[in-house]
Formats: sequence, structure tokens, C-alpha cells
Amino acid sequence: MAFNNAPLATMPKFTLPEEPIPTPAPTTESILSLFDLTGKTALVTGANGGIGSAMTREMADAGADIVIFQIPGEKSSFHADLAEATGRKVSVYDCDLSDSPSIRKVIQQVFEDGNQIDILCNVAGISSGSIPILYETDEHKDAIIQINFNAVWILSQCVARHMIEHKRSGKIINICSLAAHKALPTFSVYGPIKAAVAQLTNSLANEFGPYNIQANAIFPGWIDTPLAARFINDKVSNEHIVNSIPSRRWGKPSDFRGITVFLASAASNYVNGARIFVDGGAHGM
Repeated sequence: MAFNNAPLATMPKFTLPEEPIPTPAPTTESILSLFDLTGKTALVTGANGGIGSAMTREMADAGADIVIFQIPGEKSSFHADLAEATGRKVSVYDCDLSDSPSIRKVIQQVFEDGNQIDILCNVAGISSGSIPILYETDEHKDAIIQINFNAVWILSQCVARHMIEHKRSGKIINICSLAAHKALPTFSVYGPIKAAVAQLTNSLANEFGPYNIQANAIFPGWIDTPLAARFINDKVSNEHIVNSIPSRRWGKPSDFRGITVFLASAASNYVNGARIFVDGGAHGM
């Protein structure tokens, strides 16, 4: 079997630092300064979507410049509106997450354009479309694996390499799912692959921790976004879902604003490999 990866002898060598890359000294001015992202740049996939847009907007409000990876040809005014509203630098790159070589090519262009990524948010994903196992196809299954896992793996590798080469600390935030924790009917591909992202996050935390790069995972539950419309608009499904959530309501994209800034900022410098549920308590039911 042939692999496209370069031979081990030609791969860049990363040795563990004799001492951890220093963490910025804690400030004594204000607890709020721990959450200040001024001078940082965040790369976000899926920024034009419901959860992604809320996460991106809050990081920009906290002072971060933004790099957005969007679907090639996607028509959205989000980046322009965000730049105008926050005064931050917002750059957009078309990136086909379904094609691994394209991902590597685009992220290399980001670096060649002079961007230093301090925060990586892997938000983009596609759902299983509620397809039962007996009716799932290889084509659809492979698409879910590529976008929901392979793209996350590649971007995490490329961004972390750049951070390490430039001796900079950083943050990686991966979006997982309640379906990675609970086996939901008709989510037989999406759920296991999101569980793989959770385990990948553990590996990232383990390998990148010595370089002062923290990797953490957010587990959304039932969130009111366009992707969930088919459940919200179905009276029976909606009632069943709401009754399964201790908070007795659907989540909103705005519910991700605080946790995003926490995980992207110095406030979480000793939080690594965490799994944080934003689901109204549904994971415990």
C-alpha cells in the first residue's frame, strides 16, 4: 500500500523543549484581562454557520483578528459585517475541506500571507442526515469522515507545526457533539466520527502540551441552527428532544460565546484535553 506522506527521514524534527514554552506572566490588573485576545489571530472553519459565527464574533469582540475558511464560492457578508462591527482584520480563504491536498495548500497560503495563527477553531462539519445504518452509503459515510475528522486532523497538524516552529503558544478548539457521548439513532456515522475527534483532541493535548499548546473539545447538544430545523419543525421530535434536556430548551449559538473566549484565552492556560458539554445537561440524562 502506498502512502502520500513523506519518508520519516525527510519529515521536520520536533524535539521536546528542555523547558516548556513560557506561559505569559499572569496579570494583576483585572480578571477580565485574562480573556483579552488583542494581538491574537484565530482561524475558524464553519465561521459562516450558526455556532461558528457566534464563536467567531465573540473572539473578534475580545480583540482577535480572524481568518475564515469557507466553502469555495460561498456567498456570505458575514466577514465584511464582522470587520465593520468590530474593527478587526477579517480575512477569508476558500477551502475545500473535502480535499486533503487542498487544505494543506490553503493553510500554507495563509502562512505565506504573513498570518500567525494563535487559535484554531475546527467548527465546520456535516451531519449524517439521520440516515439509518441499513441505508447508509459508502460515499456519504466517507464524506462525513473526511470533513468531520480528516480536515480537523490536517489543520491541527499544520497549525501546530507552525506554532512550534515559531516558538509560540496556542489554542486548538474542536467541536464534537452530544452524539459522540450518547449513541443517537440514525447518527451511526456522525456520532462515532465525532467521538474520534474527541479522542484526537486528547492526542493533541498530550503531544502539544509540552509546547504550551492547549487542545480542548466542546460538545454541543441540541442547538437551534438551520441544520436542526427538521427536528424543531416536527412537533413530536421537538417535544421529545426538549424533554430530554434538563434545561428544557434548545441551545442557542450565543450559548457558545463565553466558553469560546475562555478556551481561546489565557484564562484556560492550564485547561488541556477537556471535554466541555454545552447541552443544557443532556449528556447526563
